[in-house]
Amino acid sequence: IAQKLLPILEYRIPSGLDILDLGAGNCWLSYRLASRGHRPVAVDLLVNQLDGLGAARHYFPFLRQKFPRFQADMDRMPFSGGQFDLAIFNASFHYSKDYVRTLEECLRCLRRPGHIFIMDSPLYEHEKSGEQMVRERRAAFERTYGFRSDSIASREYLTPSIVEDLGRRCGITWTILHPWYGVKWALRPLRARLLRRRESAKFQIIWGTVE
Repeated sequence: IAQKLLPILEYRIPSGLDILDLGAGNCWLSYRLASRGHRPVAVDLLVNQLDGLGAARHYFPFLRQKFPRFQADMDRMPFSGGQFDLAIFNASFHYSKDYVRTLEECLRCLRRPGHIFIMDSPLYEHEKSGEQMVRERRAAFERTYGFRSDSIASREYLTPSIVEDLGRRCGITWTILHPWYGVKWALRPLRARLLRRRESAKFQIIWGTVE
């Protein structure tokens, strides 16, 4: 994103971007964006000082101006319409309870043209692979902690057909980008097939544009 995508938008808006950092966690991405001259707004449900919005205090001494932080649900954000140029789902989109509703709320907050980056959400070619991953994760969680991890319903994965359907329903044009994570990562699908395991998740960057 820093090397390939942001320069494209920065060329179009040289004064800096107003950016929603959705699922901001400890605000590392908002810090990087602010250091680059943009105006991020961090949104998350967690506010603690370890991995929630409160952790941003560590970054503020290195910035000229603090960035705002809001405790809010991605489906109900406390912003008026058309305030932002870009929304980034930072390892968070797959936790949405309703992908369409989440995107519609995001689009409400964007100017036109508006842009969406979905990063670090697992993408599978086949629906059954995503379903199996969810079952495996929930079973592992229950074995470890003694109770289920799905108290908040979420899809937890994407497929190309899901992304295509969301684009059609929400009026978004998608571009899927394939970052290079190294040879070991690239060989994961082959290893999974040889060991007869489920399909390995891809972590691609999904760039959406709405005019």
